Amino acid sequence: MNYKLEKVDLSGSHAIKPGEEKELIVVLEQENRSAIHGVVKFPNGAPVKNALVKLFLKKNNCDMVPITFTFTDECGQFLFGVESGKDYVIKVFFYSPETPNPPHHCKDDKNYCD
Repeated sequence: MNYKLEKVDLSGSHAIKPGEEKELIVVLEQENRSAIHGVVKFPNGAPVKNALVKLFLKKNNCDMVPITFTFTDECGQFLFGVESGKDYVIKVFFYSPETPNPPHHCKDDKNYCD
């Protein structure tokens, strides 16, 4: 039997103060789906923020149906809720331009640019 992942945020106004004890009751709901979770990292081990992660349903070796996509968070993590018992393929793409903001070539002081 599977249950939904529950996140309990203990920051901000819910932060635990020195010498304080909090009792938490977390009730999980039943979940019939499965999940695919992963982390995208550079070869040096650093997480890749904003990488595109695409999920495909695999029909055979060359036939795949796109299902959905997401972008990695600041820790390089991604998560898909999926149906169990099916074959999936994940493809990851990341591009970082060498010059994120190319210079403008203006012809006059009125900012008329190419």
